[in-house]
Amino acid sequence: MKRYIVPPILTLLIAFFTTTVFSQPIIAITALLDKGDADAALTKIDAALKTKPNDQALLTQKVRALVLKKQYPETETLANRLLTRDPKNKIALNARGVAKRDGKKEYIAALADFDKALALDPEFPQAAFNRALTLYGGKIGKKSEALDAFSLTIEINPENATARAVRGQLLNGFGRYKLALNDLNKALSSNSNLPIYAERAYAEMFLGMTNNALADAETALKINSQDSLALAIRAYSRYVATQDKNVKLSAVADAQKALQIDPKNYIALMVIGFDKKLATKDNFGALADFQAAYKLKPTNDWVVNTIYSHLNGLPELVKQNPENEKLLSETSKAIEAQWREKIELKKLAISEDPWDFSLFESLDESWKKFRSFLSRDVRSNVGTPAWKAEQKAEYDFWVQQLAKDPKNFCVGYFRGLDLDLGSDGLYNANNKASDSYKLNYLKGQLNNYDGKNGAECAARLALWIADIYQTPYSTEKNFDLAKQFAARSKEIKSDLKDDPNTISGIASAADESLANTKYWEEQDNAWKKDLERMKQSGTSSDGRSVSGRRRGVDPAKEQAAINAYESVHPQIERLAEQIISAAGKVQGGGQFSNFYRGTRARMSNLQNQMLTVYDNFMKVHGDYLPDSLSSHLKSDVRRVGNLRNDYVTGEAYNNYNSYNDY
Repeated sequence: MKRYIVPPILTLLIAFFTTTVFSQPIIAITALLDKGDADAALTKIDAALKTKPNDQALLTQKVRALVLKKQYPETETLANRLLTRDPKNKIALNARGVAKRDGKKEYIAALADFDKALALDPEFPQAAFNRALTLYGGKIGKKSEALDAFSLTIEINPENATARAVRGQLLNGFGRYKLALNDLNKALSSNSNLPIYAERAYAEMFLGMTNNALADAETALKINSQDSLALAIRAYSRYVATQDKNVKLSAVADAQKALQIDPKNYIALMVIGFDKKLATKDNFGALADFQAAYKLKPTNDWVVNTIYSHLNGLPELVKQNPENEKLLSETSKAIEAQWREKIELKKLAISEDPWDFSLFESLDESWKKFRSFLSRDVRSNVGTPAWKAEQKAEYDFWVQQLAKDPKNFCVGYFRGLDLDLGSDGLYNANNKASDSYKLNYLKGQLNNYDGKNGAECAARLALWIADIYQTPYSTEKNFDLAKQFAARSKEIKSDLKDDPNTISGIASAADESLANTKYWEEQDNAWKKDLERMKQSGTSSDGRSVSGRRRGVDPAKEQAAINAYESVHPQIERLAEQIISAAGKVQGGGQFSNFYRGTRARMSNLQNQMLTVYDNFMKVHGDYLPDSLSSHLKSDVRRVGNLRNDYVTGEAYNNYNSYNDY
């Protein structure tokens, strides 16, 4: 009998057709389950199982459906049956884990099933997500482990909005508010129904985004009027943003209601404490509220800093109670530890990304703020041992980093900020580097730029060089070269800019640098002409005689004073311009001007610089300078030396007594 042999191509077609026929129900069922329609999926599954009761693919889909319907005993029974047949069935493992976790609250056993599923498929999104939820909900291990688990979930599936929402909440708990806000924003952009508006408001509150925090708190309260967190954030946001007593009273009422709903609401305690301190001057009562918040959140920077500031500003409280003295010391040490941890983390970030200017800038700023804290006990003298030690530590860090990689001009830029410091990390007149030395150093660093890495750093190096060349009183003054390096900066990075709430002595953008050069060039030419006329005619700019106004003045010394004025006056004018600009930015902040800490500090520094320049000049030349020039210089100093900012209203006023004699 002749055997009929099926052609190979026909065999493949039959196999394909058979697979297609049997896979069609699975495809339809999977689609329904992916949509979350478990009832419709179960109807199809049960119909198909009547003809194929032991079909593993159908039973695997059924276990998915049972999980969605939260039929946990049935889920676990079916999952066990599937795993007896195939221990590598990752879907059954995941389903059984959910049943154990949500049905029996057996978190450890559930975690074991998710781990087995991930061992079979490290990128199985459902198992990764459920593992993260189990660590978080079951409070297993450290919170950082849950954070890592959610990060893995998001890495596998960036569209998982719930994972981002929970990671955002965890990041808030770690004080990583910018990262938290990023996650919460993405989660809400994917699913606006997620109940995380209060969590987003929390991140916004700590980032100083008061209006945003208030809006999100209001949204959260529309969803749930008893949301304690949202009530407390609304209370804080309204309290700090107004001077209206009625609004403040309403804010305190919100805080009290939040505390009734949740006695552990530390933000509400803080708001009530602030009101006692500011409105009723009840410093003892305020301290009690702050301490209650501290017991709830002993590692929260805001709470710790508030208690420290409260006690440090009220020595009578410390003297009256030894426990308060202990608390002051405790919070002081905690703040110091916070700063050291931040600095170490920022160092680590730089080691991982050695060309990110913002990381370097953030580290530099943290060190400045830390040193400011260390000098707190002697505000008129920053030379405390702790301050000196930290200044030396920063100096050594930049020197060591540049020694490790001399080509890293980002390090070189920040090392350059310390060129005027000695090996002890401290400044004195003998350490001051000349402009010539600084130019050679900066140009050497800029030459390391290869057009690939560190564009921000390179552009700022070029701006710094331009700044030295455009300075009228510098021995290296050269306006053509100033323009050349400003143009070079723009060529490297045209969008270079700084935070608008800070002021830098160096231009923050190439166009600003070019405008500065133009300004200085015009000023330089104008004063040269005016002073030349004075020298030749012997008359001041107001038309009066120069010689003869001050009897017995040596004409040579008078001429030397006029020549020196030629360099000093533009310097005073430029500092005045910067001070006025800073004051304008702070005043523009109105009721939010208290957030412009960097600008206020820069404004004060500029005023001090101006006074130092003026003092030094007048000590040498004041007795020989013509009256008209002396009056003009004095007027410039008085005009902006008295500017101060009312931190509450943003209004500028003149009561800076240290300048009244000038």
